[in-house]
Amino acid sequence: MNMIKYLAFTCFLLTISITGKTQTAVNDLLESGKKKHEKGAPEAAIKDYSKAIELDGKNADAYYFRGNSYFALEKYNEAAEDFSTALKLKPDYKDALFNRANSWYELGKFTSAIDDLTRLIKEDPESADAFFTRGNCYYKTGEYKQALNDFTKGLELNASDPDGYYDRANTYYNLGMFDAAVSDYTKAISLQDETFDFYFNRALAYFSLEMNDKACKDLQKASELGDDQAKEYAKELCK
Repeated sequence: MNMIKYLAFTCFLLTISITGKTQTAVNDLLESGKKKHEKGAPEAAIKDYSKAIELDGKNADAYYFRGNSYFALEKYNEAAEDFSTALKLKPDYKDALFNRANSWYELGKFTSAIDDLTRLIKEDPESADAFFTRGNCYYKTGEYKQALNDFTKGLELNASDPDGYYDRANTYYNLGMFDAAVSDYTKAISLQDETFDFYFNRALAYFSLEMNDKACKDLQKASELGDDQAKEYAKELCK
């Protein structure tokens, strides 16, 4: 081996060694960050993820995990930015796409959220969470029929989600379909019977159906579960 080839080979081995050490350091920082996040310390986790990004700015996971920590801190703009970077680096990163949609939702950017969720549904048509979340976006924009379709599809994929029934019930209620709303609130309660919102909203549906006795019983139950608004309603409507 001549001197030039020898030097080139030596530089190649050195590069591999440095790259390997860097990757190990990045992996260690990611694991450290995840542990801190899980222990309820997202600020500390962000510091670890940021160090990882300094070492490897093309690591999609580092941006994704940092985005999750920003989201936990309700820093939704920063979260959306990190999820966007993760997607640029890894276009098929479904979790980043879903979490960016959630960030848009929290920022009130429902159209952007719908766009992301529609893309996700095309890539993963079996994602109940994607349908539920897009349904909530449509609900927020007053597009109740589209919301109803999404909640129904989500429940076809996951029939044991009480929030799915609750959200669809609210949609039925806004469409004036009070019997259907009562049915879904009842299903939600059968799956999770300690949530006062379920009882309070079913009470409103019962009142709309002029079934006042049942409505008052639900207000009483919601009150027992800690709903102060239900107590006020009961005083006024259940004398």
